[in-house]
Amino acid sequence: MAMRILVARCAVVAVTAVFGLGLSGCSAVIEKTVDYTTSSVTLAPGETLVVDFGEVNHTVGDEWIITQEPDPEVLGPGDERSRYLGEEGEAGAPSELSYRFAPVGDGTTVIQFEYQFRGSVPDEVSDQETAEITVTVK
Repeated sequence: MAMRILVARCAVVAVTAVFGLGLSGCSAVIEKTVDYTTSSVTLAPGETLVVDFGEVNHTVGDEWIITQEPDPEVLGPGDERSRYLGEEGEAGAPSELSYRFAPVGDGTTVIQFEYQFRGSVPDEVSDQETAEITVTVK
């Protein structure tokens, strides 16, 4: 009887270990980060593209928007991520801004971005910025 309990416990431990390893393998995401001024990038299958816009200040109206989405057969839609850099309760501090794009299939696509201030393109030509990144997944 004691041997059966020992075998059963070992089987449970083995199944739990294998199941846990399988889950941890699925959760690993490989990211390739590029600056928004990068003109082209190549991703391996499974690599997620992260476009880094550095610091922006949403509280004053700074924003980068996608003006041309990538081909949905190559990359998924952009997921905007922002991390507030101020102290808790502090107003007006900048944030770090990035967009993430997960690969869907092989191919080449273009993503375009535009800087906006308070919801529109700045009037001053020197403040107008765009970004275009050609992305190849192979």
